[in-house]
Amino acid sequence: MKKPAAAAAILAGGLSAGGVWATGAPVDVSAPVELIAVARPEPGRPGQADMDLRRWPADGFHHHLTQRIEALSTAHGPERVRVFLDMAELYLGHALLYEARSILDEVAPRSPGETRRWRAMRDAVRLLTGEPAPDFGGSPLVAASRTDRGMWLTLQAIATDDEVMLRNNLADALAVLADQTRPIARLLLPIFTEAAVEAGETRQAERAVSLLEGVPDLFDAPVGYFLRGRAAEVQGQARTALELYFAASDGWDLYAARARLALADMALADGGRGALLAARDVLEYGAGAWRGDQYERELLRRLGGIYAATGDPFKALVAHGKLMQRFPGTEAAEEAVERARIDMAAAYREGVEGKLPLAEWLPVHMSLVPLYRYFPDFALYSEALADRALEVGGTDLAAGEYRRAIALVEELAELSEQPADPERLVRLRLKLARALSQGGRYAGARDVLDGIGVPGNPEQREQVNALKASVLSELGDFDRVRRTYVADPDAQSLRDLALALWSDGRWDGAIVFYRRLWTTFPEEFTARDASYLLLAARKSGDDRTAGEIVAAFPGLTDSETWVNVATSLIETPAPLEPLSKGAADTRLESAERAVGAIDGAEVGL
Repeated sequence: MKKPAAAAAILAGGLSAGGVWATGAPVDVSAPVELIAVARPEPGRPGQADMDLRRWPADGFHHHLTQRIEALSTAHGPERVRVFLDMAELYLGHALLYEARSILDEVAPRSPGETRRWRAMRDAVRLLTGEPAPDFGGSPLVAASRTDRGMWLTLQAIATDDEVMLRNNLADALAVLADQTRPIARLLLPIFTEAAVEAGETRQAERAVSLLEGVPDLFDAPVGYFLRGRAAEVQGQARTALELYFAASDGWDLYAARARLALADMALADGGRGALLAARDVLEYGAGAWRGDQYERELLRRLGGIYAATGDPFKALVAHGKLMQRFPGTEAAEEAVERARIDMAAAYREGVEGKLPLAEWLPVHMSLVPLYRYFPDFALYSEALADRALEVGGTDLAAGEYRRAIALVEELAELSEQPADPERLVRLRLKLARALSQGGRYAGARDVLDGIGVPGNPEQREQVNALKASVLSELGDFDRVRRTYVADPDAQSLRDLALALWSDGRWDGAIVFYRRLWTTFPEEFTARDASYLLLAARKSGDDRTAGEIVAAFPGLTDSETWVNVATSLIETPAPLEPLSKGAADTRLESAERAVGAIDGAEVGL
């Protein structure tokens, strides 16, 4: 399996070398082979009557379980309780903690002896799963006559962070491991080893490592490498710790995940960019290997910080988003929310300013959608991407993102049971309609605008009506154009209304609005507008307006075709007398044909 290159570079140098962790034979401890010896039942051992996990040999599990199940079929009353307690003890001895707990939860002991036995096993299940036992002073597990009393006291100390109790009982706990069933010893040895290391009990840590060495499939697995690495780190042997952590990080279990975190922390402690890249490399290597607990949470937390520090805000957002989604309500998630706000602003600013091409921006944006769908600010950034897309002509992309922003705002409002800001929704729908219109999807734009209704904000109402008039004009629905009121029309609104009147043959009205367009917005008065005004003037007999527009025509376009039209219209000087009807009709028909042909080809417009 290929190791992360950046992390491998750390091992090549840069950190102080240290000696190898001592693994010599411990003092006053049974040889490692005794730890995994197959025990034989010793019923009636003093002090173990309440719970004796070695009562049921490992090599007879199925036989004894079958016997207990058969006994249930004939047991009655108190006998059934005893059989169930036997089964719980059998499961416990094989470290099948869930099964043991499920039986104990359903048993109702009656006699004092049954109650003591039930209490001992219930406390044992809790301690073996990392939970403290309540009212531990009264537990049968700490009776002075029990030979494994120190083991249970040590587990209680670990569960309750009682350092004094731990130090007082750790040696006994390690000593009695050899007297436990193999599954229980395998379960507890890593726990006691780590406890000794973290408590700074060097001698007991050495004993624990020696015991680990006697169990090769633990010693040469991620758990063994990690624990030895942690011991070396505590002793200041950084080089050895790195090598051992690195060996552990090749796995995919809990201890491999912890090793990757430890490697990252050692790299981060260095503080340099190279160390940051190495930490990122190590964490990415196994990011998906361990899920659902504090170690995944801490991995995502560190990754987010590292990405932000190395100038990769989008990847930081992915890490923060996963953390918020998988660990809601935690302190880390709350911290991620604040970091996400900062990183999102930085990441999207580059896109808004055009520093990040849409081709790169869009894929990372899409990767954030499932993670930030309910993030309060995300709709704003979806809108920002749509604005940029529309700016560069990506009308379909813009329309899709405006729709997404609308959906996000509405979904968040539904979740929070708070009404969405109506002005915000109008703004987004107006932008959506504009994107559809610019993409030639006028019917869709009309439907969106009709869905807005009448905005309460006067400025928005004006914008909606202006765009609606333009869209209806493009659709040829001039009747609705005339009925769409715009209080302070812009050039396009005047053009739309003038064309609507022109199309209905209301020449005088068309002349009024085309002249208003020409006067108010001279820079936006086009050759096409002039053509329609000229034709309206000819049809209404307004020779003064016709003369003005013919005289002004050469300055309205650089198109050679349109210049030729203009030339043909002014070949005959403005008449001192009205044109004859035949001449006027001939000129008008010629102009209409020219305007129609050029309007269809959109030459110079």
